[in-house]
Amino acid sequence: MQRDSDGMPNELQRALLEYTPTDLEEALIGWTREHWPMAARSMVYNKAEGDNMVSGVQGVRSDEGQLVMSVAARVAISERELLIRALAALLPEWLEQRYGLTPK
Repeated sequence: MQRDSDGMPNELQRALLEYTPTDLEEALIGWTREHWPMAARSMVYNKAEGDNMVSGVQGVRSDEGQLVMSVAARVAISERELLIRALAALLPEWLEQRYGLTPK
């Protein structure tokens, strides 16, 4: 069966489906990949915050369900902290290079 089109996306498809990350996004992704073990370690240290975050959730019928929610909260907290560290490490230099702004 042959296709009627050449398989290349049209202008609307490119606008909706294609995405080109900015240099800041690429730097953040690279930094977080390089420092991912930091987030993995912090999941251990964020146990109390994760447990506290899900302690008031209603409708959890089992200890296993509560544990799953707590682990998911710990993962989210660790990812948040990793992103904040990435921003702190990269954003000052990026602002200076891009806009000539020097952080105080």
